[in-house]
Parts: sequence; structure tokens; C-alpha cells
Amino acid sequence: MEEQFNIAELNEMKEQISLLRRKLEKETIVNEKLIRTSMRDKLKAVKLRSYILCAIVLISCPVWTTPIFNFHSPWFIGVTIAFLLIAVVYEIYCNQLLSTQNYITGSLVDEARKLNRYKQLGRQWHWFSIPFLCIWLPWFVYEVTSMGGFFVKNILIGGLIGGLIGGTIGGIIGWHIYKKGQNAVNEVIDQIEELTEEKE
Repeated sequence: MEEQFNIAELNEMKEQISLLRRKLEKETIVNEKLIRTSMRDKLKAVKLRSYILCAIVLISCPVWTTPIFNFHSPWFIGVTIAFLLIAVVYEIYCNQLLSTQNYITGSLVDEARKLNRYKQLGRQWHWFSIPFLCIWLPWFVYEVTSMGGFFVKNILIGGLIGGLIGGTIGGIIGWHIYKKGQNAVNEVIDQIEELTEEKE
């Protein structure tokens, strides 16, 4: 009798353990889906900020051809517009690596590789853009200060000072946006590593 009671009790415990395992598996699946959704949303925000900046740059390109900037040489305006367009094309190319479609069901290992490539391309862009700006800025100063006439020179120097202040503020905002995007990408990579470690 006691043996039957122990067997019944043992069967009931097995059933409860099986039920708990099923609940735990469902909870793990739900948690993983939530984490994947969170990763996707972070990358969508990075892409959105990037595309907004690209739109602003594309809008600014025609501004360089207006009479406001007619004191600059055609070479300076052409090089500036070419640089801006190259930056937009490069940014769009890099954003192709941030495909948000595969985060719910796709391979996270592949996505982690793409994110690391995205970060690498961002660092490589600085190897081009910073030296370019180190050449462009003195060229801009030369273009502004080479204009003749006292009145024109004072207006242009005021514009130069305003441009330098605006450029500095724009650079700080750009760096902040860049770092914010890189931090979001790093968080997603860390989450991918945590998920893949849990599965092993």
C-alpha cells in the first residue's frame, strides 16, 4: 500500500516537473523574442537617425550652389559637394549591414558579424573624413579671407566666425550621434553574445 502511494506520489512529482519544464521553455522563448525585438528596435533607431542626417546633408548640397556662397571658388564648392555626397553614399552602404528583418527569426551570429563590420566601416570612415576636414577647413578660411574690400572682408570674417562656431557645434552633435549609434550597436552585440552563450 505504501509502495503504491510512493509510486503515485512519484508520478505526480514527475508530472509537476514536466509541467514546470514546459513553462520554463515557454518563458525562455518569450524572453528571447522580447530581447530580439529590443535589438531590432535599437537598430531601427540607429538607422532612422542616420537617414535623417543623410537627408539634411542632401538638402544642404544645393545650398552650396546658391548666391550666398558665390564668393567661393567653383573647385571649393565642387569638392565640398562631392565630399558630402560620398558621405551620404557611404552611410547608406553601411546601413545595409543593419538589416532589422532578421532579428526575430534569423541567425544572431550572422547579425553579430554584420554589426562588427558596421563598426569597422565607421572607424574606417574617420581615417578618410578627418584628414579631409583638416585640409578643407584651412581651404575654407583661405576662401573667405581672400575676398577684397574692407566691408566685404568684415562680413566674410563674421561669416567665417559664425561658420566655425556652427561647424564646432555641428561636429559635437555629430560625434554625439555617432557615439550614441555605436553604443546601441555595442549593446545589441552584447545581447547577441548573451543569447548565444545561453543556448550553448
